[in-house]
Amino acid sequence: MPAPKGNNHNPRGRPPKSRALTTILEAALAKPITVERAGGATRQAGNRVLAALVVELVTTGSATLPGGKVLEAAPKDWIETVKWIYGHIDGPPKAELELSGALEMLKGYTTKDASPDTWDTTED
Repeated sequence: MPAPKGNNHNPRGRPPKSRALTTILEAALAKPITVERAGGATRQAGNRVLAALVVELVTTGSATLPGGKVLEAAPKDWIETVKWIYGHIDGPPKAELELSGALEMLKGYTTKDASPDTWDTTED
């Protein structure tokens, strides 16, 4: 006999969806990679190498990739990279919510008389 509607015998509910791409990227960036530098080769976690490259790019305007190739940032790319860093460090700016129009729409509403048919719709 099926469970009554709304009672599926799963008290914890559906498990949260995994963020597959995020999980894959985190695993890939956690693996150590070999970085060739002038002083010799070292092994570092990919996420540390990536962070160092981003910092190098915004502080010098260029970044030397592990294989030795040098990336030069155009001014537009440099600005976008700086914005990206600040967005991930500080988070996005807080959005302000303007409610004056929404409050006007609710004029005349009371909990005693919740029917939309009785709302005051006259203009002031």
